[in-house]
Amino acid sequence: MVALNKAWPVLLAGAMLSTPAAHAGGVLKIGVSDSDAPPIVELTPDNQALASGLIKELGDALAGELGMKPQYVVIARKRVENAIETGKVNIVCNANPEWFGNATRLGWTREFYPQIERVLSLKGVPDIHHVDEMASKRIGTIRGYSYPSLEHLWAVGRTSRVDEPRLELLVKSLQKKLTDVAISSELELAWWAKTNPQEARAFKQHPITISYMPTMCAVAPNATVSVDKLNQGIEAMRRNGKLKSILKTYEWQAE
Repeated sequence: MVALNKAWPVLLAGAMLSTPAAHAGGVLKIGVSDSDAPPIVELTPDNQALASGLIKELGDALAGELGMKPQYVVIARKRVENAIETGKVNIVCNANPEWFGNATRLGWTREFYPQIERVLSLKGVPDIHHVDEMASKRIGTIRGYSYPSLEHLWAVGRTSRVDEPRLELLVKSLQKKLTDVAISSELELAWWAKTNPQEARAFKQHPITISYMPTMCAVAPNATVSVDKLNQGIEAMRRNGKLKSILKTYEWQAE
């Protein structure tokens, strides 16, 4: 009994030292756009909080590398630029300077992860390695999206563009053979395949990359954490394998 009593002060002292150390760098406020789709962002049913998704996993890991506590703030898409510029949040990470009208007034980290668009089709279609191999094919695309690498095909009428509002309808169009191939985001396709495993077995991704867009973190001008410090955290995630491990769970290849 005496030994236990003597141990208590040591345990308490250890707890007092270890708890603040876990978040010695304070709170890292991470902005999340309410327009970002799964699996990048998965919101609670009321759309007021971040429940899960790629941004949460990356944000948790980055904050951990910096010794900070992550705090997620859901923001309406039209208010994201103002929120980061005025310091309502420290960073917004599913970002690229080309998407921000106020990019020059913000800080920018190194690349965090890429957004990649690939060609999707039913199994049985020979592998497509070059854009011109899609000549004469009906290509399913997302309405309103730009596809610079394919514009020359449409400009001379060598192929047709079939627009749909979202990925699920691109998939249905392929299933019904209303299109021959479709252009899809790797991340969105992986999420769809995870939630529709039986249907996904009928599809394949092709070797060709239609677009590669690096995403990074936009940093508030007066953020409590510097761009250099954030870059150090991202680099640490690369070196210790955390970044690769997280991204691996969001990949998909048809069986």
